[in-house]
Amino acid sequence: MSITVIIILIICGTLTNLMSALFGIGGGVLMVPVLHTLFPEFPLQMVAATSLTIVIGTSIINLFYFYKQKIQINFKSMLLWSIGMIIGVQIGFEGSFYIPDWSIIAIFVITLSILGIRTLFLNNTLNNNENKQNNDTLKGIIFCFLGGSIAGVTGIGGGSIMAPLVAQLTSVKPYQIAAYTNYMMVIGGLGSLYGYLTKIPDFYLVNSWQIGYINFSVVVIVVISSFLTSFLSMKIRGILSPEISRKLLGIILFIIAGYMLALQIN
Repeated sequence: MSITVIIILIICGTLTNLMSALFGIGGGVLMVPVLHTLFPEFPLQMVAATSLTIVIGTSIINLFYFYKQKIQINFKSMLLWSIGMIIGVQIGFEGSFYIPDWSIIAIFVITLSILGIRTLFLNNTLNNNENKQNNDTLKGIIFCFLGGSIAGVTGIGGGSIMAPLVAQLTSVKPYQIAAYTNYMMVIGGLGSLYGYLTKIPDFYLVNSWQIGYINFSVVVIVVISSFLTSFLSMKIRGILSPEISRKLLGIILFIIAGYMLALQIN
């Protein structure tokens, strides 16, 4: 890798941690188009596997800070939702080998566009009603299974899909969304690592550390830079209101969807 590529990956690590801390998304939504641009020779499955591994690293960093902030969540629901996500991710990843590349890109762009619209214009009155305690367990499992399937195919990362979906559950308050999705990204990612590590790819990046479909040279650079700037992300999280964060997330999703579409047109 050239110095320029390493610098870009370091910047991505900072932005990935910031997005994870503010919006509850693991950064896969950013890393997929970046890796696709920096390493066009990577199979899309390798981009997805490397991206999702980065998500695990950045999420673990953020969970440490969420623990220090004493953000409470329902661990039973979170674990059940994570199981649904793991099954979905695994099915999506295996299915990606039978789907043409243009279809994977199309799913990526359409998914981000839909999520961008829902995030910008969704009425959050149900989530803000703290007295509403519905049993969202089954609904959450279904949401997370569907979201995990899309994440497994595209490598977007569970958080960018799960954060808007979890926001639909009336038992989850706005300030809890990032904590829920970061826990789920770690559990779901770890549950999917075996498949990524054991498959033999057709391509290996020269002079890099790669196991199966995961390029750990890329992962290490991004995660270390994410860790070194994590304190800044948490300070910014404390400043922005949930409403502003939600609107920023919607705008970011639209921008990345447009960028990925432009790459294919060019």
